[in-house]
Amino acid sequence: MKNIAIGQAIQAFRREKNLTQEELANRIPIDRTALARIESGERPLPSGFDSVVSSLSWKLALEIADARTGGYISNILEDVPNLDLHPAALKDLLLKQLAEAGTALERLSMSKHISPEKRKESAKKVWQEIRDVIETGNVMQGVLEDEFGLERK
Repeated sequence: MKNIAIGQAIQAFRREKNLTQEELANRIPIDRTALARIESGERPLPSGFDSVVSSLSWKLALEIADARTGGYISNILEDVPNLDLHPAALKDLLLKQLAEAGTALERLSMSKHISPEKRKESAKKVWQEIRDVIETGNVMQGVLEDEFGLERK
């Protein structure tokens, strides 16, 4: 399944940029037939190419991170398919998520006198809120890179 998701993301990127397989293969660099097999899901993208492919597009970077971490770093674009990618909308979402993370962290810091199970639930909530902030921040970074031609290293 990972092979298919990464391959489909690479193919979608290539088509969006109006590149042939040969042109994209030269940019990666990888053999064109290997790229065709990766796009079809017949072959996995070798992990040695993760950095190069991720540098092509933040959307590709999210897909690779999701696949390589088994979903630990999730692809927010799949989790929230109708996410508004306008920088102002992302700013509002990020500020809301930061406030939620702050509230959850405050609750955790005040939970010294509750049961270990409740503290664990509280810690899990903080972890989830921080994860949301990081994922949204990564998307916002990618949108800004695309919109303003910022160079991704």
